[in-house]
Amino acid sequence: MSKTFEKQGFRARVGPIPFLAAATLSQTGMSFVQQGIVVMGVFFAQLYHLTLAQMGLVTTALSLGVTTSMVIMGAVADRIGPRRLLFFGTGFMALLSLGLLKVTGFLALLLLLYVLGAALAVAPASGTKAVFTAFQDRPRGMVMGIRQTGVPLGALLSASLLPRLVRSLGFHDVFWVFFIELLVFGWTFSAVMRPHPRPPRAVPAPEGGGRNRAVLAGIWRPALIAVLLVSGQYLLLGFSLSDLHRVHHLSLAAAGLIVAAAQLGGGVGRVVTGTISDRLGGSKTLVLVGCAATGAVMSWVVALLPASVPFLLLALVWFFFGAGAVGWNALTMTWAGESVPPEHSGFAMSSVGTSAFLGSAIFPPLFGAFVDTTHHFNWGWGLLGILLAFTGLLAWRFGREQARSARAPLAGAGS
Repeated sequence: MSKTFEKQGFRARVGPIPFLAAATLSQTGMSFVQQGIVVMGVFFAQLYHLTLAQMGLVTTALSLGVTTSMVIMGAVADRIGPRRLLFFGTGFMALLSLGLLKVTGFLALLLLLYVLGAALAVAPASGTKAVFTAFQDRPRGMVMGIRQTGVPLGALLSASLLPRLVRSLGFHDVFWVFFIELLVFGWTFSAVMRPHPRPPRAVPAPEGGGRNRAVLAGIWRPALIAVLLVSGQYLLLGFSLSDLHRVHHLSLAAAGLIVAAAQLGGGVGRVVTGTISDRLGGSKTLVLVGCAATGAVMSWVVALLPASVPFLLLALVWFFFGAGAVGWNALTMTWAGESVPPEHSGFAMSSVGTSAFLGSAIFPPLFGAFVDTTHHFNWGWGLLGILLAFTGLLAWRFGREQARSARAPLAGAGS
């Protein structure tokens, strides 16, 4: 712990704690918009008279935008540095958020959300690279987990505040809030970063593209786990309001507080899982198994809940649901970043982030269509539990493969 937060040798304009605070706030600001629009899906549905499947397309459009640009943004962060990328990207994403004031028609909304999502990818791509680099040669699990709490924290704030802001300010004036907070948090973080050093001369790749194969080999396992685990995160965020309102008969404001409890659980989960990973010597897969198992069990618990449940019990259930379904993200990114050469870490972590957003684009409309067909949320939550349980088994298998690979050189040296 002391080495992690030592000021000496830290690669930033401020110390580790204020740097990490600025990084977390920047991610929170992006998440407040990105996940806030998902939370506001129920209001978009009322405005445009959407089915649940169409409401899922609101999430899909935004996530596809992030998916198609995040790897590019990660490569750009590797090349020009996260500071410059975040400074200019923040202004662009803030202006695009104001476009939501003027858009009319559902198809135009989807197009704008796609472009906005592409711009929002700047924040996670630059933020992960900046934190990963600043904390070089230090334990990264906990600090990456703290930075990634910005995702559930932004969702927590959006779930608890946006229904009330829509009621008090009006639906469209909320987008001015998006504009202001994106500028403040994004530019503050870019100001505390060091300028990116001039990149060294390119080193020729080994024969046969061995370096590229090594990079891909370090990425695909955490990317696959991310694309599956994100199903729990986005279905929890995108459909809990509708479930709690329709099935458990809560007001949208009260249901927002329950979703906020889930995001609080996710934030706590990200810090706890990162800390556990550091204590286990950097092991990621075993902790990911625990996240997947927790999410699966809580999915089944939610599926079996009766309609009449006390508010505090619902909050407790959704808190632990969030801890499992949301608490895994930083582990997969750090796993990928540490599995490739340092000069490719931004690309690797952004690739895993892209995989997660790809999953967030795929699963919500499928879940919505499934619930539209069966007319029961509980079947959807039960199916999610099966998917998360399968993902846990897959992470366990990857961990076994890693352990065997680590032992193989030792066995060869002793023979």
